Amino acid sequence: MKPFALVLVAVAVTVTSCGGSGAGDGTSGIRGRALSGPQCPVEVQGSPCPDLPYEGTVIATDTQSGDEFTVETDPQGRFELALEPGTYEVSIVSETSPPSAKLQAATVEPGAFTEIIVSVDTGIR
Repeated sequence: MKPFALVLVAVAVTVTSCGGSGAGDGTSGIRGRALSGPQCPVEVQGSPCPDLPYEGTVIATDTQSGDEFTVETDPQGRFELALEPGTYEVSIVSETSPPSAKLQAATVEPGAFTEIIVSVDTGIR
């Protein structure tokens, strides 16, 4: 295979692997990061304690139909999910408590991706 063709195949595989079990034609949806925090019981000035990327399953539920769509985050907590325009409740699937994530509303407009941060509460206080 020629180098250019190999690059095209690599790009196609990468784009396919970033997607989840979404809906739509790929021109609209949600993308963002999942972050878990707090990471420290007490934050001290000059010693930041930033939220960390969360690896897990993001779930988006269509508020009209109840249909659910999922995608896995990458090691940096990033995700992208192609969805039809509409309103969705977005959260993280978690087997344990903590961590827990609040439901977050996201409106998807035609031809656009809505950027969101899904916050996962570690329970550290």
